[in-house]
Amino acid sequence: MDSPTVNEIGACEVFIRDLPGLIQKLEEHHIYPIARVVAFRDPYLAEKKPEWSLHVADGSIYRDNKGLAWVNPYKQEVWDYLVEVGKKAGEMGFKEIQFDYIRFAVDSTMKDVVFDDADTLGRSKTEAITEFISYAYDKLAREGLYVSADVFGTIMRSEEDAASVGQEYTDMAEHLDYICPMIYPSHYGPGNFGIENPDKEPYDTIRNALRGSKELLAASKKDRSQAVVRPWLQDFTASYLADYIDYGDQQVREQIQAVYDSGYDEWILWDAGVSYHYGGLLTPEEAQAEEERIAESRAALPPETAPAQSAPEEEAPRL
Repeated sequence: MDSPTVNEIGACEVFIRDLPGLIQKLEEHHIYPIARVVAFRDPYLAEKKPEWSLHVADGSIYRDNKGLAWVNPYKQEVWDYLVEVGKKAGEMGFKEIQFDYIRFAVDSTMKDVVFDDADTLGRSKTEAITEFISYAYDKLAREGLYVSADVFGTIMRSEEDAASVGQEYTDMAEHLDYICPMIYPSHYGPGNFGIENPDKEPYDTIRNALRGSKELLAASKKDRSQAVVRPWLQDFTASYLADYIDYGDQQVREQIQAVYDSGYDEWILWDAGVSYHYGGLLTPEEAQAEEERIAESRAALPPETAPAQSAPEEEAPRL
């Protein structure tokens, strides 16, 4: 891999023997390839470049409650490294760079982290994250790449959460092609949106979460474009909860339908075990009928209420 910092720290490990061949096969099947790039929770980079990591008062590297080191989101050198990785992914054939963990750590131990004024330059956490997004977008868009970022769903309704992680929803949306809120029903506690148990009400939870998205983006609409909203949906069973339900075809379908009913067109499923419920998706014939139904419904809306969503890429059929 011809990337200076990546080569310097030995960060490249080959898992896919023929990546160009894989990209070609994806293109043949009209599959849009996205490269996920973990941003600031990068323990490998933090250990190899300790001068770029977060530190506590005694000068040692900060580690979260899982023992993982984080790099410093204020560091320009870290920004340049992430852009370097993104550009290389583009050269390999990926169409979009999706930044994950584009935030500060949220463990209680973060109170022990000491930030250098020479790094922060008086910037808040949200200012630093938004500035990085703007910087990375400018660099990667010049390479013909789309740029997206994963964000916590709770930042849309909690200024405290937004300040803690450094993610300001509307500001970030001004510097991205796609913004991907993680609105898994299991991530909302009892009583959120007035729902006793959000994990057990996937449709209503997604509808309420995306209502918050629409309200925020509509209120902050300026002369420039905003990112397409492409939420993460839950395709896993949250068995770690005291009271949960098994997620299967029905729960996946309800969430997808909630996205469409909210006026949005795109979504992504998440399951850490990569075991998805395809029964929650539509057949090509059903997808075409759904496409026509939604188009007719939206065409009937008054102009001021009709969705303004438009994807950079040619829109894929709804599933």
